[in-house]
Amino acid sequence: MSFKYFYFIVLFVVVHSAINANNYVVSTKSNLVSKTAAAKPGDTITVANGTYNWGQISLTNTKGSVNSDWIVIKAETPNGVVFIGATYLQFGGYKLMVTGFKFANGTAGADDVIQFRNASRANATQAYYCRLNNITIDNYNSDTTGCQQSPPAVTDTLNRWVSFYGKHNRMDHCTFINKFNGGPTVAIMYDSANYPIGGFSTYHLIDSNYFKGRGWQGGNEGETIRVGLGSMSNNDGYNIVEHNLFQYGNSTDPEIISNKSNLNTYRYNTFKDLDGGITMRQGRYNTVNGNFIIKTTSSKVRTAQYGIRLIDKGQKVFNNYIEGLDGNYNSLSTSNCPIIIYSGQAPGEGYTVPIPGYYSADSCLIAFNTIVNCYGGAGVVLGYNHPNKGVTAPYKPQGLVIANNIIGMLKGQAVTIDTSSVGTPITDTINAGLFVSDSLPVNYFAEGNIYSAPNKLGITNTTGFNSQKLTFGTRTNGILPPPSLVQGAAINSVNYNSLLSGIDALGQSRTSPFSVGAVETNSSGTIITYPLDSTMVGAGTPIIPLPVSLTSFTGIINNGVTTLTWRIENEVSMKEYQIEHSTDGIEFNIISRVSAAHKSVYSIENKNKPSKNFYRLKLVNNDGSYVYTSIIILNEPTIAAGISLYPNPSVGFITLNASNISSNAHIEVTDFSGRIIKKQDITSGITRVNIQGIAMEMCSVILYEGNKRIMSTPFLLAK
Repeated sequence: MSFKYFYFIVLFVVVHSAINANNYVVSTKSNLVSKTAAAKPGDTITVANGTYNWGQISLTNTKGSVNSDWIVIKAETPNGVVFIGATYLQFGGYKLMVTGFKFANGTAGADDVIQFRNASRANATQAYYCRLNNITIDNYNSDTTGCQQSPPAVTDTLNRWVSFYGKHNRMDHCTFINKFNGGPTVAIMYDSANYPIGGFSTYHLIDSNYFKGRGWQGGNEGETIRVGLGSMSNNDGYNIVEHNLFQYGNSTDPEIISNKSNLNTYRYNTFKDLDGGITMRQGRYNTVNGNFIIKTTSSKVRTAQYGIRLIDKGQKVFNNYIEGLDGNYNSLSTSNCPIIIYSGQAPGEGYTVPIPGYYSADSCLIAFNTIVNCYGGAGVVLGYNHPNKGVTAPYKPQGLVIANNIIGMLKGQAVTIDTSSVGTPITDTINAGLFVSDSLPVNYFAEGNIYSAPNKLGITNTTGFNSQKLTFGTRTNGILPPPSLVQGAAINSVNYNSLLSGIDALGQSRTSPFSVGAVETNSSGTIITYPLDSTMVGAGTPIIPLPVSLTSFTGIINNGVTTLTWRIENEVSMKEYQIEHSTDGIEFNIISRVSAAHKSVYSIENKNKPSKNFYRLKLVNNDGSYVYTSIIILNEPTIAAGISLYPNPSVGFITLNASNISSNAHIEVTDFSGRIIKKQDITSGITRVNIQGIAMEMCSVILYEGNKRIMSTPFLLAK
């Protein structure tokens, strides 16, 4: 259901209280600290309405667990408790919910305003499975006098407003207004790793928050959200940042979101009228999908807003909608473009100590994005060479897949290759040729892209790009609908189905063959995402359960038995998963039901029929509503000729067991887009295949006898 159609009384806290739970009302800091320490799961500590200047507040309770009821620490009424002066909050332990407070027109100096730990030291009690909800922080800067000037004075005192420590914490429905001093507004911290060795994963969730009026004139340290640290960017984060609204920022730091750890997800966020964008700065294998990045025509302030910057290895960017950006003016080499792919001071392979300025983009996927009505030099920059302390970036991007995107420019060209050489001249013979004009990245692959730009494509190699007149429709659901000519025009769309999970940027189901771009013109189902406004997110807005997200649905056959596996995020209000099977792809029967168990990975086995096997999932909510996944097809290999492979998932090598094949047989290893990664001749018996260096998670081995395709077997790469 769309956010627009929720009409109900706002519930700020929903708590399942345990039997014999206690409720306390406090009005002093000492009572708040003592009651929190003594509380049991299910208890509630209410701070009486009022204005308080309490300095440091340190709260600790370790009696809870992942499965216990909340210990709730709340304001008597939302925003009825206002902290001023030098008040700042630190809390650590298990299953604490802090909700309803406001911090206004004060200063924490160099301290964080709120920390998910009970003290500012390495051995502090950190927070686990805790929640920060319905909090407002407004103009709480380290220089309160300067920050109330217009324009605000520069202050070099850095502090963060919210710092995450521990694991499995959530911050939702909070509002952050007018941060003018340095230091990220929100930061996920890592303090237990020695780079390049990774520390523990954090699994935090940041959702449904409103960020308004970010200003910082000092350059770096002006991020709104920073996930990780450059000195520890080899941490596997598994954090999710989603359904947040970022609006009216004017900072000289270009990074609204700065990623500095691995395996994070940024999705369904809205960015409006900002200086900056989303940067995959350091860290690998991150996902950026379903975001809306928009410069509105009503904004009279020119902003240097850009879209998405790709640095380092294995980043996936898909289903994003980017409109009206004018940050790059007429320059072809500026980084303020809709999509920017970086060259680097070091290759995006391995880790170097100390960290260089930039790793080059490596094995990144840019697919099914829409760029519409943008200005300036180019929509996509290949191999941007960022100046970093006078050092050149001789390592070009490699392994890029750019597929089925719409690139619609009002000025400039669709694509450019940055051939500049910044800083120290390159003198070695190996790298001297890397800045040749129109030199594409290494192992570059493009298909199905449609563009329209006054200055044409911008590169002479037009493979994978088709020029069309793009006329978008009248704004609907907050975006400009694409022209009908993109319908069904995606190339090899079936190969991207597992990546897209069968949905577009609006959350509707795609119909194969897919449309090019972020929005499916022949979509079906309920719209669940679109550009946000301030009535939908932030403090005081309805707490709406996030939709369940299916990140993958795969099947593998082994000795006649199919193993079906699906991965889930945001499993809220789910009842069960129904697995349906068909032999013709038309009539489906339920073969199994799996109850929702708040897991991230589910798996079942089923014995195949001796024919084509079609499978789909039915995701059933508690209220009876449901949605189907796309269909996957698995074929049982014939007895005459075939292969089996193990282990699966695989790391480094796979072993093939081939039987009854002819003397001219060979295999091809392909990635999810169908691109051939390697070929190898085989004979009956055992063959070992080297798969080192392949970055994609889902691949296939295809068996050929001569030019005849015999069978295909998928396999997963373990990470």
